[in-house]
Formats: sequence, structure tokens, C-alpha cells
Amino acid sequence: MIEFLTLFVGLVIGVHDVEVAVSPTVARVEVRLDGEMIAEATEEPWVIQCDFGRELHPGELEAVAFDAGGREVGRARQWVNLPAERA
Repeated sequence: MIEFLTLFVGLVIGVHDVEVAVSPTVARVEVRLDGEMIAEATEEPWVIQCDFGRELHPGELEAVAFDAGGREVGRARQWVNLPAERA
């Protein structure tokens, strides 16, 4: 299991910390922006610095959790720099 603790609800540029919560079986977390790995963490705290660039552009932020054997055990996604759905 993996979930974002950092939620981006406004416009995002530059470097920001991204924090995730993971289950005890997670050994590594990759953070990807538009499918490209931009950072990873291998231990607590599960806070990863991500560079969103100098210009605004919409994108998909994805956190992928792996166990000690390298198998994917969870995935979380959120969109950045896109309007949120109306409640």
C-alpha cells in the first residue's frame, strides 16, 4: 500500500517535498512525473524532493512502492497543475 500525504491542490513549479505513507512491506519508493522517474527513497522518512520544473505544465505525479524482492506492491497517482473537479 502507498498513499500520498502531500496533495498538490494549487499550481506547482520548482522543487517540493513529496511525502508518502507506505505499508511495512515496502522497501523502496519511486516517484515519477509523466512516467519518468525523478526521485526515489529506500527508508523512512518517506519524503522525496521532486523538481516540477521552472514552467507550469500539467502532469501526472505517481508514487510506486516495491518490496524487498523488487516486486511492485502499490501505486498512487495525482494530477498536478490541473483544475480539480467540482464537489
